[in-house]
Order: sequence, then C-alpha cells, then structure tokens
Amino acid sequence: MSDERANDSSPAAGTDWRTAGPEIRLTDAVAAEPPRETTPADAQAGANFVVFEPGWLPDDCAVRETTIRPEQPPGRPEGLDAADIGQTPHSHGNPSAVRAVVAGEGRELRIKQFCYDWAPPAASVAPLWGTEDPTPVEAGDAVGFLGTDYKGNRGACTQRARTQVEVSVLEGAFDDAELEGLLDGLEPAVDSKSTPIRQVPFHRLNYWARYRCPAVGVPHGLWVHGIARPYDESVPCSPVALGDVDPELLVPGDDEPGVDYALDSAATFPDSGAVEAVFRHERNGSDHLWITAAAPDSDLGPDVPPEPADQPAETREAIELRGERVHYAALTEEFGAWEGVWTEDGVTYAVVAGASRQLDGETFRRLVAGLEPV
Repeated sequence: MSDERANDSSPAAGTDWRTAGPEIRLTDAVAAEPPRETTPADAQAGANFVVFEPGWLPDDCAVRETTIRPEQPPGRPEGLDAADIGQTPHSHGNPSAVRAVVAGEGRELRIKQFCYDWAPPAASVAPLWGTEDPTPVEAGDAVGFLGTDYKGNRGACTQRARTQVEVSVLEGAFDDAELEGLLDGLEPAVDSKSTPIRQVPFHRLNYWARYRCPAVGVPHGLWVHGIARPYDESVPCSPVALGDVDPELLVPGDDEPGVDYALDSAATFPDSGAVEAVFRHERNGSDHLWITAAAPDSDLGPDVPPEPADQPAETREAIELRGERVHYAALTEEFGAWEGVWTEDGVTYAVVAGASRQLDGETFRRLVAGLEPV
C-alpha cells in the first residue's frame, strides 16, 4: 500500500481488507455503499473471509437472494444513518458481511457470514448467547450449535475456516434436523485453491485492527475476560518475536494435542501489558485456540478467580493443573467450548478453545497442562 493511500483520510470506493489504512475514514455520504445483490462466488472477491453457500436445502426451499455488505472505512457522515448502508447502530465500524435468504413454503431464514475479528466468538455460541442448553450438531469439519438467537428467533451458528456463520429463522419453522443439515452441508463458494484469503494471517483480515478503531465490547466466553481490546495500540507480532514479548506467552507443546495447533496470528498491547495469540488446528483450519497473557494490573486479563459470564455452562470449577489452581469451564464437556484461567509466575493466563470434534474436556485439560514458554 502506498504512503499516499495510507495517509488519505477520505473514503475510497472499493476500500477493502487489501487496501485499508489506519487513517482512512468514511467522511462523505455520497461515497457510502449500501448492500448489493450478488452471488456467493462473486462475493468472495471482496470479502475478508471464506464465503460459503448451502450444499443442502429442504426440498421446498431455495436461496431467494444473496447480498453483500461491502467493507467500508469506519465512520458515520452527517445525515447518514447506519441502516442506509446496512450496518449496526452500535458502533461506527463498517465491516463486510454476506447475507443469504432461504425461503420455502410459508417459512424463511437468513444465513449471515462474516469475519468475527480479534476475539474468540463467545464460547462458540455468540448469536445464541444466553441459551440455556444449546444443542451441538455436526457442521462439516466443525461443530455447530442450535438455540435461541439475540432476536428471540430459533437460530444456529458455527465457525468454518475462520468464517462465522449465523442462521436465524425469520418466518415459520425449521426443525433441528433441517438446521443441522444446513450447517453440515455448507460448501465454499469458490474452490480452496482459488481462495488465497485462506493463507492470509488473521491479523491482516481483522477490520478493527487494520483501521485502528475502537471495537464493540462483546462476551469472550464462559468467564468474564476483561475489556474490549484497544486495537489502536495493538502491534502485530511475528512468530520469531514471540519469545521476546512481555509478559511471557505460553504456547501449545510438541505432544498431542498441542502439536496439532499452529500459530495463526499474535498481537501485543504494550500500553495495556498484554499479549494475545490465536492458533488454528492444522488439519481443518476451523478449530481455534486463543491464549492471552496479561500483567497483574492489565485490564485485558480476567480477574483470578474469574467471574462467571452470563451464559449457562455444563462445567465451572477450580482444578489443579500445572501446579496451579486453574479455573476451568466447559459449555459442554464433549464438544466445548472450553476455557482455563489462572495465574502463574505473576502472569494471568486465559486459554479459550472453540467447539471442536478433535477435543473434549479431558483433552483440553491435557492441552493446558502441556503449554510451554515460547
């Protein structure tokens, strides 16, 4: 990206994850782009995530329309309402999303896809947050969940190849088998060999970090994990520099199951005394592992002992691991998500593993026990 483009504070039509700069803001309502109709394959060209399309639908159903909300710089020009460009009123961010409407006989649902950005997606049930007993289901190489979404609708969600997929029933009814079939049948809209975004490090895809703008505070998981990340002070960290970060980071060990996880991205928050890294399961690219190391006075680390978040969980207890008292939680023991929070050598650590078909509670605890310094 040229210095001229990076220092331009005016909006640029077509600005996306490849050309975004930290100084660019949406300042002219004329340049704002509303959602537009598209196809899943065409949407892939501008999305900062892998775009999926249904590979299975109930016999009476078909995709009625697919739209893309194009990425635009943060900002709300005077006279422009967030709804005019299909964005949330809860922040000034304008990230991309793809929305498909599936319609059948007297029933309708929508499938929304986007990059969840730099935070673990709330115990793998972000849109279903607060559901008393979310139902785990198969979703390709990943795990999905069924429950009630934030609009009070029957909903479903999963994360595939780093893409957050959220389903909401808008009209009529879809039974559990149909919702599971929809999640399980999702297929990439473009062949993986033609989707270079799969090889792009997560921090380069992250909207809030690229634009250096405040993020929306969201639940991180089953324990309360501290404040929203201050992206304006974050610094991407290369793998070779991880050994020099302060506080010291712990990473998966060379034994099972840690050996299956490879570093995707890491960032330091120097002014907040914290470092955070995200690892991905090498065989499926969907399962994620977040590790945070925070100084005792950092706002980015959870309290120890941590406070329970307002999401019901199968397990919350203190256990002995690593010679420490680790506060362990599991949404479900069999499918996750799982979390561990503790203090070791004066550093507060939080480990969050998303729902997975590769782990269970026992395996997650072994993974935590096997973490080692970089």
